[in-house]
Amino acid sequence: MGNYEEILVRKHLKRTKARIMIMKVLDKSLPMTAGEVYEAVRGKDTRLSLSTVYRNCEALAEKGLLLRSTMLDDGLTRYEYAQGTTVHHAICLSCHKIFPVDVELEKGYERYMDREYGFEAVEPRVEIYGYCKDCRATGKDKVYKQKMGL
Repeated sequence: MGNYEEILVRKHLKRTKARIMIMKVLDKSLPMTAGEVYEAVRGKDTRLSLSTVYRNCEALAEKGLLLRSTMLDDGLTRYEYAQGTTVHHAICLSCHKIFPVDVELEKGYERYMDREYGFEAVEPRVEIYGYCKDCRATGKDKVYKQKMGL
């Protein structure tokens, strides 16, 4: 039995071809929408529908195998494989490129959040918004800033 199949069994989920394909795609990628996952797996199984991919992404997220986020102002939910370690992201406001960044939260932030706000931090993820080097090099960041009145 493959690694993904074992993970599904441990989480008491059926080992379906769709779930295994979704996990494989997201294991090697940045956060993706259900539509992007669908496009990635469609070539491997043309019988899969977008709604099947979406339902399976949601089921995997409910069991903690995928992380959900709505990073961009498009309102679309993106999924990423829960690696066991937290991955932080930088998001370009101009081209919407998302890439992992190696940053750390300050030690003791959990105690600080609890003491100052009465908030128990359990899933820390950092999202940093700005402009990627490509958009800055081509001036697209300036166009976006003007459009937004910045």
